[in-house]
Amino acid sequence: MRYIKNIKYLFLTFICFVTFISSVNAAGVSVKSSSSSITKGSTVTITATVSSSSPIVSIEGNLSCSGAGVSGGTSLTFDDPSNSVYSKSFTHTVKATSSGTITCTVSGARITDMSSDDWQSLGGSSVSVTVKEPTVIQKPTKEYSSNNNLKALEMEGYDLSPTFSKDTKEYNVEVPNDTEKVIITATKEDSGASVSGAGEVKVTEGLNKIEIKVTAENGNEKVYVINVTVKELDPIEVTIDKKKFTVIRKEGVLEPPENYEKSSVKIGNDDVLCYKNNVTKRILIGLKDQQGNARYYLYDEKNNKYSLYHGYKIGGIYLNILEMPKDMIPSDYVKKSFEYNGNKIDGYVLKNGNSNFYLIYAENEITGKKGLYIYDKLENTVQRFNDDLVDIYKKKADNYFLYFLISIIVLAITIITFSIILIRKKNGNTRISHKKRLN
Repeated sequence: MRYIKNIKYLFLTFICFVTFISSVNAAGVSVKSSSSSITKGSTVTITATVSSSSPIVSIEGNLSCSGAGVSGGTSLTFDDPSNSVYSKSFTHTVKATSSGTITCTVSGARITDMSSDDWQSLGGSSVSVTVKEPTVIQKPTKEYSSNNNLKALEMEGYDLSPTFSKDTKEYNVEVPNDTEKVIITATKEDSGASVSGAGEVKVTEGLNKIEIKVTAENGNEKVYVINVTVKELDPIEVTIDKKKFTVIRKEGVLEPPENYEKSSVKIGNDDVLCYKNNVTKRILIGLKDQQGNARYYLYDEKNNKYSLYHGYKIGGIYLNILEMPKDMIPSDYVKKSFEYNGNKIDGYVLKNGNSNFYLIYAENEITGKKGLYIYDKLENTVQRFNDDLVDIYKKKADNYFLYFLISIIVLAITIITFSIILIRKKNGNTRISHKKRLN
């Protein structure tokens, strides 16, 4: 009986010892989040707490977070010389930049406390936060007005023909010769629409098309046109390619090009305003077509002919682009147009591939020399073309033609010679056969 009591005593003593040891070494780490679910663009605070039943001396470890656009963490480093801390918390705030899941994990956590001088591993712990897309509250779609009508259209001092109607888009007005500007008033029918083109507008002799554009709230556009004709004193008309033009006789209608000086030239019995280049001897006259478009034209005084002027300043060089002479077009180039300053210009490019280099024939308006130039469409520059290459191409073409001609002659002689041999051979065989028959 006494033996059994001793065993019970020893067992109870062991249980108490184990309980004491466990209470001495009770240490751990936990991770919590300030919220289990957030929306994209929001922040959440993560707290890692290290605790021990014995005063903590040192802590080591890391808290790291990833997912939903989050990357980073903080170090769990702590030293307490006072030996009075039983629990220590570390916080880390993250911001979600995408939807998904943020996972924050403590790794490598360990401590030393008053119960032991050795490092005690605390294992790991983690927490997850769900990141959702923010709820988008759609606003009611606004209905934009399609009203692009004018309520009224007037030209100060003059009546429009026909009388204004919001559904009539074109009107005509004739004004005296000395009129240099007109004032247009346009009143929109819908307050949400916008109007452009009205106000004070400059006009010149002949036809002037004034466009008043009305843009509705929804973007729909309507254009009203007022054709203002400024009466001309003794207008001079010319015909180019079966189209009628009016000679511009007043200054200020067109900006004169550089390197040209104001002068006059006789057309019929009238002295007409023109501009001359003293180096190239070119004459420019302003012409206006029946639609009111004004351009400069080259005037051949000797032959009384006109051609559209293509004068441009390209990369610091003043060029008058002319029609390419046929005998100057290299054999491996084909005609192709390009645009410069909104104008269509004819040039030539290599047959193979989409080249950005255009060969043009032009007259230098500073030196007066004509020649080939290469225009770089990408860099908007121009440089002289090596004319020697054209001569090389011509010589090659001539040589190829000569070689071809010689080959044809040799082939013809060979065929004729071979035919004569065959004929003679055939005749010889015929005579032999005839003799054999006679014998």
